[in-house]
Amino acid sequence: MNAKRRSPRIHHDARLAPYIAVLALLMAWEAVSRLALIDALLLPPPTALAARGASLLLSGRLLNDLLASAGRVFLGFGLAFLLSTPAGILLGLYPHFERLVSALLGLLRPLSPPAWIPLAILWFGIGDAPAIFIIFIGTFFSLLVGVMAATRALDPQWLGVALTLGASRRQTLRHVVLPGLLPALLTQARIGLALAWMCVIAAEMVAVRRGIGFMMSEARNLFRTEDVMVGMVVIGLVGLGSDRLLGLLERRWCRWRVGLSPAQLYGDAEEKGR
Repeated sequence: MNAKRRSPRIHHDARLAPYIAVLALLMAWEAVSRLALIDALLLPPPTALAARGASLLLSGRLLNDLLASAGRVFLGFGLAFLLSTPAGILLGLYPHFERLVSALLGLLRPLSPPAWIPLAILWFGIGDAPAIFIIFIGTFFSLLVGVMAATRALDPQWLGVALTLGASRRQTLRHVVLPGLLPALLTQARIGLALAWMCVIAAEMVAVRRGIGFMMSEARNLFRTEDVMVGMVVIGLVGLGSDRLLGLLERRWCRWRVGLSPAQLYGDAEEKGR
């Protein structure tokens, strides 16, 4: 009974904890800057960042740069996701194909996206194309390996039952493999989208004339720390919103999954131990 009475309060406290932690961090940050413990030119206080962000937003500069970056992210990431998903499923279902390309994947996957910037500029010049290419190349291999691993982890009994009952390979792919992979695909999308936002900053610092990365690079050259940090905050907020949206879609589209997660089981065991 006591555990049941405490559970709503514990749940409420758990939901508030992240916001309390952020508020505490902002207050400490403000105090450090205002007390001149750190030069405010190097670390402006949050109130100064909020004022500068509002100024950039009202001027239209921030929104225009954000829309330019978002367009590049969704084009590069979308293309990477559309190509990596069928390729990952193919490599996961047919190990001999995976063995053929394993050396190539091992060679290309460790290359960081900034390493491709000079080549992208040589191939595509200056503009959107090299930035989109860098985002694509920076997310494609991560998505490919993730989808391939998720496909290999599918329960082979699911496929065996479908084939035994007379389903064709195409029907098995459509009605067994793809639904079974849906949670993993959404998880890979969340990871890949975060990588895409990281890649766009690096790409826009050298290859474009508009975007959040370009704004940050320009501000760095002019030593406008506030503009650099406003760009960082905006990217963080957009990334957080994108991640939460994909998480919502995962909960809605994957309602067929039942049972407790490992974290819930561990928490229940710990609660019983008390």
